[in-house]
Order: sequence, then structure tokens, then C-alpha cells
Amino acid sequence: MRYPSVESKILEFKERLNDYTRLLETVTAFANTQGGTIIIGIRDVDRMIIGLNDEELRRYNQEIPEAIADAISPQIAIDLYEQNFDGNVCVTIRVFPGPQQPYFLKRAGYPNGVFLRYGSHNRQADSYAMEQFNRTRQGRRFEQQPCPQISWEDLSRDLLADLFVRADPSVLIGTGYALPDTSGRTIPTVAGTLLFYHDHQNIIAESGITISSYTDESKRQLIQKQEFSGGIIGMLEQAFSYLQTLLATRYGRDGLVQKPIAYSVPLDAVREALVNAVAHRAYDYEAPTRITLFPDRIEFLNPGTFYAPINPDNLREGLSRYRNPLIADALRKKGYMEKQGIGINLIIASCREAHLREPQFIELEHHVKLVLITSPVQRTERESVSDPYDTEALRIHFSALGPFTAREFAHYIGRSVSLAKKILFTLQQQRIVEMIGRGPATKYRFLQDSYTALIASEMTPER
Repeated sequence: MRYPSVESKILEFKERLNDYTRLLETVTAFANTQGGTIIIGIRDVDRMIIGLNDEELRRYNQEIPEAIADAISPQIAIDLYEQNFDGNVCVTIRVFPGPQQPYFLKRAGYPNGVFLRYGSHNRQADSYAMEQFNRTRQGRRFEQQPCPQISWEDLSRDLLADLFVRADPSVLIGTGYALPDTSGRTIPTVAGTLLFYHDHQNIIAESGITISSYTDESKRQLIQKQEFSGGIIGMLEQAFSYLQTLLATRYGRDGLVQKPIAYSVPLDAVREALVNAVAHRAYDYEAPTRITLFPDRIEFLNPGTFYAPINPDNLREGLSRYRNPLIADALRKKGYMEKQGIGINLIIASCREAHLREPQFIELEHHVKLVLITSPVQRTERESVSDPYDTEALRIHFSALGPFTAREFAHYIGRSVSLAKKILFTLQQQRIVEMIGRGPATKYRFLQDSYTALIASEMTPER
């Protein structure tokens, strides 16, 4: 039988353990990142559940907790238990994101023994990651750091007027966009510099946006390239206007002027992707936000990995945590950011409504890449209601909320209400969901026992 999920940032398989070297690296990496689960008794190549014999179960239950306690510092909290998969018993280790990060392997010492999780692999932490750990221990985000190269007097009054009716040093200090200096100066923070200083790239390197357009995959034929800076709010507005001109597919006349009336990608998706890139990127990593247009797609490459607890496996669950809450608050006041936690689903929903393929969210070592596909889905593919939804994620999300409506389900999966009802009907036929009530009061809920039966059927032995 095959395990239904693949290895990821929060999941790893081990068939057998001859020694604990790699296991200890993974435990350390999970504790330093977002936590995770290790299952021993599953072959990582094809996810086949092999199981363990009684001697292996006894040995792992006894030795693994001791090995983790002896090898890793500070002490890590784990859960270790046995799981029975249709007669095949495995050992599962749950590792929690630790409150005393960074954790390290004693044999390698600090900082060489610090590992992080990237995708389905462990990597030794680099100097950038160690700087982030040090800042976290100090209890201060990067956007709160002072920028002593400039002062209140250097900030743009026009940019300040975008957010404040009245702006003076005391207002900026009170909102976190500046700090008082012992000499009496008012020093902008990183957030204040990015928002209100035109030349912020001279202070926070590579803090702008670069947009490039190519005719080919190899990036040999550049059509045009533009860089944007000058304060986050103005930078966003200019970058969005520029993207509109690049993405236009049809024009209409407005008086004497030809204006775009159709685009290769929904502007709602572009807007959300652009705003999220600016709000959530890691400004301490010296690389610009890069937006690249190819003949069949648009790629948003954003510095920084997903910010815990967000990862590629739970993107659709509406979780949200701001890496830069001061910047996000400014964008929300301008009306550029919607309700927290719905941006990803808005991107997905707008692409689906335009009959485009679902966007891809890819986590790299120091970046997150969002790919908006411009090629449309074929009609037969659009009308299918058997899309491979993550049933487990749906069950977890809606079981926590209780009975839900078809409209709530449609919003979560980013589809129309009519299509959501068809999907719910299919899930009813499969005994995964049941309907409660009738008419306008109709609600649905996931059946726990039926879900277990579904997973069991998905993991039947292959012939």
C-alpha cells in the first residue's frame, strides 16, 4: 500500500535506519523551521508502506528518544508513537517548532550543526539564516530596525501624506515607523524608510521591484525591463500600471485614447500577487522582487521563504502571519490589502474564473515563486468536477469550523457556488460528506469514519 502524501517541508519517510545521522539532521531541521513528521517504515522512493517488525519497533522506541536527547541542543520536544496502516506498523515522530531556536547537533557544534528544512531536504543554515535567528532572539523584526543614515527631515512629505493627515516625529514614533535617538534625532525604522523615503534602495539594498519581459524561455531575447523604487506605495502603483500595459491583449477607444480592455491574466490575481510580494518579502535578503513575463506565464520571485506557519501544504487554509506587520498595516490603510488570510484564495479563484490553469506556489531556498499560467484550461478539463483536491486539508479545515454552506466551500476552493455544489454532491456519493437540512438552510459536514475508509481505499496494495 502507498502513503497518500509525498515528502515535503513538514513530512519525511524512512524505510529503515542503520544509523541515526540523517534522522537527527531532520529532527534538528524541523525544530528550526516549522516542525514536521517523520514516519519510519515507509519507502521514500515510492511511498510504499513497508512497516517494521517487532524487534525494530522495540529498538526504535527505546533508542530514538535517547539519541535525540544526547545529540541535539537545546532539548527538543517530540512525540514518538506507533501507527498501524492496515496491518503494517510504523514509528511516527512528531517534531514541534522549538521555542529556543536555533537547535544544533552537538557533534558539529554551533553554528555548523544548525540545519533548516527547505522543501523535502535539509540544509545547513547559512549566515543569513543565523542573522535571522539572532534577531528573533532579540525580539525585534527587521522592519523595526533603525536606519541611522537618515532622519525624520529626510522623509518625503508627499509620501507621509499618503497615510497621515498630520505627520510629525511623535506620530511616526508612536506608530513604529521611527525611533528616538539619544542625540535628539528621530530615526526612521526600516518600515518607515521603505514607505516614506524615495531613495530607500540606498539604505535597504535591492528593496525595489524589477519587471522583465522575454520572448523565449532561455531569456535570450529581452523585450523590455523596468525597475521601480521611490517608496512602497508609489512603487506598487507604478509597477501595477506597467504590468497592465504588458499584459494587455485587447484595446478599446476611450475618447481619443486607446485603453486596455482585456488581459492575459486577471488583474485581480496580478494585484494580489504584487501586493503580497511587497508586504511579505524578506527585506533583509539583498535581492529585488523580480517579476518575469514569458510567452506562457508570469513569475513572481520574492525574497524569503514562506513565513511560519505557512507552507505549500496549507496555503489554502486561510492561515496568515505577517513578516512585516508595519508595512502590511500601511497597505491595508491604503486599501491595497484585503482581509488577512484570503489573498492566496483570491489569486486562485480569479484564475479559475478566467479558465486559466491553477497558479503554482513554489518554495525555494531563499525565495518563494508564484507562477501565473496564461494558457487556458481546455473546456473538458474546466467542466470536470473531479479535480484532485486535497481531501485531507478540506476535512481538517471544515471539521474545525463545523457545518458549512456551499458558498463557504466555494470561497475556500476558489470556485463558483454552482460548481462547488457539484463537487459536494460527488463527495456525498463517495460518503465523504453529508448534507444537513434542505433549501436555503442546507449545510454540509465531513464524515470522519468515511474519510478514514477513503484513505484506506486509496492505500490498497498495488498489483
